[in-house]
Amino acid sequence: MAMKRLIYTILVGCTALFCGCNDDVDMITKQKESIVKYLTSSRRLIDEQEISTSLDENPPFFTGFDNSSYRHITNYYDKDREQWTEVEPNSIIDIQFNAYLFSGSEPGMKDIYWSNIPATISAIEASNRHQYDKLIWSTEPLTVRLGRGEVLKGLEQALVGCRDQDSVQVYITSKAAYGKHSIGSVPKNSSVAWYIKILSVTR
Repeated sequence: MAMKRLIYTILVGCTALFCGCNDDVDMITKQKESIVKYLTSSRRLIDEQEISTSLDENPPFFTGFDNSSYRHITNYYDKDREQWTEVEPNSIIDIQFNAYLFSGSEPGMKDIYWSNIPATISAIEASNRHQYDKLIWSTEPLTVRLGRGEVLKGLEQALVGCRDQDSVQVYITSKAAYGKHSIGSVPKNSSVAWYIKILSVTR
């Protein structure tokens, strides 16, 4: 458990140190454009602000936060969803996830930089890829405590308003992720995507 928390702290605890500068405006703009293009073309989603003009009864959509992170709740229209516990700014949640480097196309196994999903970890270990030597990822659910600066800014923004049992895809520019420094196998100035299953919510 202590090792898991140490890894988590290394990966996300120092996000505040990596804020963008004015010199990075063009890069961040391109990352935003890449994410939105992917969501609207490959995922065939619309911006949440366009729902009122959509001809579809239940159009699939994404939500943007500060133009730095983007969220798609894949099960948003589940009939029982309104009865599930909602994530609030100070909630404690347990999640399973795959975390990917995001380059503008569909994330795959080669893009994963962290996971706690047993099937994912087994597949990576079986692949014997060099970047995953001495893999020490845990298969335990990750406990995320919001409101304490423990998670990526973009991830925290996107999780608030989700619900227990949601499946969520979050796409984050480097400005709201790890910034201008390399963290583990994540190169500097990287956009990332987290595919998450929320297992429980405590408020």
